[in-house]
Amino acid sequence: MNFIHLTAGADDDGRRLDKIIRRFLNEESLSQLYGALRKGLVKVDGKKRAPDFHVAQGSDIAIADFLAHGNKTAYSKGCQCESAQIQVHSVPRASCGGNAMRLSTDMILFRNEHLLILNKPYDVPVQKARPGDVSLADMVTADYEAQSGKVNSLSFRPGPLHRLDRKTTGIIVFSQSLRGARWFSEAIRTHAVRKIYLTLLQGNLKNEETWRDCIERTEGVARNTDYTENSAKNHTLSDNFYTVTVGTNGKEARSVATPLAWGSYEGVPVTLAKIEIGTGRKHQIRSQAASHGFPLLGDTAYGGKRIHEEQDFFLHAHSLVFPENPLEIPGKIKADISTFFAKMSEKCLINFDSLL
Repeated sequence: MNFIHLTAGADDDGRRLDKIIRRFLNEESLSQLYGALRKGLVKVDGKKRAPDFHVAQGSDIAIADFLAHGNKTAYSKGCQCESAQIQVHSVPRASCGGNAMRLSTDMILFRNEHLLILNKPYDVPVQKARPGDVSLADMVTADYEAQSGKVNSLSFRPGPLHRLDRKTTGIIVFSQSLRGARWFSEAIRTHAVRKIYLTLLQGNLKNEETWRDCIERTEGVARNTDYTENSAKNHTLSDNFYTVTVGTNGKEARSVATPLAWGSYEGVPVTLAKIEIGTGRKHQIRSQAASHGFPLLGDTAYGGKRIHEEQDFFLHAHSLVFPENPLEIPGKIKADISTFFAKMSEKCLINFDSLL
């Protein structure tokens, strides 16, 4: 029987065998996968191993070639044929296709072997949500695959380490190694990383406010279509499949809103605010701001006044503040606001240059 041979990389060290080969044989059902392990069709360093066996860096993982030959993905790229065996130097990953957008240099704020930090444009999804979408995740995967000598793992794939809504701009962090993913995820879980946003709120926020609410997901609440005094108090959002409301149940959300400047838009008072979030709930800033009487200008889903500008509303992840860390990430990374945000602030008579 012929086998293909894979060498476990740094990011595979300590990972379960079934997790590694499941990525590689992604068209096999789970029962077939475990059956292959039981029958010795998958071996580590020449020995049959249990699914929960922890692989070490440098180990040779041998997979019966007929399993891989039955998997279209396995031979789509990255394989070199040598007589009866195939030496696999990288595990094929999802391809964006030839027409995919590429990461531009002005989107990249920071990159090392562990993390990639980008300034996300408006109306670009972090992950594909609709047919025809080109997501940041697609671009990052293509960029990762294109880098020569980058492959450190059979099972690792770069991915986003936190969320930004499609219409939110600014800082988003992607993993480039398993070590980076684990460190950042733990830092977020323990609130060691501070996340600071800028936004244009409707109304006059006069003083710094601390918002502590419970955000819950509800079903079947209609989308607000425009601003009214009553709709501003509903604080609900419907986005195809879900709604979010601020109430007494649900998950705790904490935010601190600080006014930076004041202006107006078509007679409606506007506050440029800095908002630091202590938790990362979905639509946290949008729902909390509306709940406390300051919906984002233009965010009609939460009761904001409809606007006719290049963006539906303006919410920007402006900076991340990092603790001292082993990954050599700077203490603070900032993302410039978009030209649309700057133009809108000028329209509201708010001068960003004097503030930031």
